[in-house]
Amino acid sequence: MKGQDSFRFENSAQLGYAFSPVFQVVYHQDFWMNLYNSQLVGGADGLGLIAQDGYFDWFRDRVFQSQDKSLTLSYEGRLYVPTFSSRREAGMITAVRNYLILGKKFNDVVSATLVEAPIVHAYSQSAHNGKANPLVENRVTLEVAFNLTSKLNFSLPLAWSATKMRRAPGTTSSDAVQNFVWINPELSYAVDSNYALGVGYYDTTSLIKSDFSAFQVGEGLEDGVVQCFLRASL
Repeated sequence: MKGQDSFRFENSAQLGYAFSPVFQVVYHQDFWMNLYNSQLVGGADGLGLIAQDGYFDWFRDRVFQSQDKSLTLSYEGRLYVPTFSSRREAGMITAVRNYLILGKKFNDVVSATLVEAPIVHAYSQSAHNGKANPLVENRVTLEVAFNLTSKLNFSLPLAWSATKMRRAPGTTSSDAVQNFVWINPELSYAVDSNYALGVGYYDTTSLIKSDFSAFQVGEGLEDGVVQCFLRASL
């Protein structure tokens, strides 16, 4: 929203195989298509289809489940490939993520999910264009979801990422720990078992300064992306 410098499609597709009702392996690829770019307000994303992140994903649902099925523990692993040109040019080889997902269903309306995700970043160089590359990262996400009706759902994730940067003398982020806090609320409507429509939002500037010295909620919320989305399961 800040400057309204572009209008784009943010697409993703994934193809996989379910080995059992609780275990599946997929390949996921993000690709964006920029439709409008205003040079007047600093937009420089270019036009056309651009490959973003791609990764192999394996998911084990309900590693643990309580007797009443209200409390579950699941696991997800991801191995990223350097399909995004900006990260590839920076020397990215891969990133490995491990998600521990704790879910709690309070009733038929309210549920919550807590996600802990340690991440290891592999790069062929310590810095690129004067900025240190990431080394390790930890993400924590708390999401509260509300089933407003049998088809209408509202979710509000609050996420915090702490990234340890590589030692790269001469760069401002060398050996630093960078913090980023963001929200990603979504309102979705299930048209049927295959299709869902909705609206969402995510901020691209952290709601808190990188060193945790001060909040910047207003600036963070202003510098965000508003989405209308379609999810299709074929």
